[in-house]
Amino acid sequence: MRAIPRIPGYELVQCLGGGPLSWVFSARDLATDEPCAVKILRPDWPDQATAVKLLQREARVGLAVRHPHLVRFRQAHVTRPPYFLVMDLLEGESLRGRLRREYRLDLPTALWVARQTAEALAAMHRAGFVHGDVKPDNVRLVDDGTAILIDLGFAHRPGENALLLKKGYVLGTVDYLAPELCTPEASGGLESDLFSFGVMLFEMLAGQLPYPPGTVEETLRRHRDERPADIRRLVPGLPGSLAALVERLLARQPAERPRAAAVVQQLVALEIAALRRRRSA
Repeated sequence: MRAIPRIPGYELVQCLGGGPLSWVFSARDLATDEPCAVKILRPDWPDQATAVKLLQREARVGLAVRHPHLVRFRQAHVTRPPYFLVMDLLEGESLRGRLRREYRLDLPTALWVARQTAEALAAMHRAGFVHGDVKPDNVRLVDDGTAILIDLGFAHRPGENALLLKKGYVLGTVDYLAPELCTPEASGGLESDLFSFGVMLFEMLAGQLPYPPGTVEETLRRHRDERPADIRRLVPGLPGSLAALVERLLARQPAERPRAAAVVQQLVALEIAALRRRRSA
């Protein structure tokens, strides 16, 4: 990328990051002078038709689902070039950045972040949408500690990705991918988000992933065929009910995982208990 692109109505300031399909810029809304974030498609991605389709899906979900812990969409321009999305500009840092600095989170903080993220997932699931890429990189911790689930680039309705999966696309991040998405006949639904959420919760508590690192092929095989590490051994003293929840989230069979709304309820109870222990200590 040699020059900052031009988007009508917005002044793009700085590239904040992105992936193979898109870039995200900090920007200024020229009509209101307010800061915002603008997501645009990368021109060098070879399959532009698929990139546009994914951006249109992201716009559909972002404009349809509103929740305090889900990134807020302001505008979508996805029916003709230039294709772009406008969202709130979130200060703070990613959960990934926090974990790099602190290795793992203390129990009350981990539960607080997890509960807020689960609430955003539950809102998406009630509306019939899968997030598709739950991971620490996609949770933003704003300055007051509020957790915001971001990046709806892989969001979709269950079954909507069947054609793309048959073409060989890996839609998501392999270290957080549910077992049912690690096969040649990959198919996933709302339950796939809960597995990814379980990996993220495991990582917040244990400071490591539940499976050993490896190549893409090794990781897909491990998620498909092997049991995750026992979090009880890695985090002595972890409340038994929390360890059991992590195990259910990482169940190989999708039907054995709890629903997002039930996860929220369990995390609320665990969060209250953890705060009481902290105050009494």
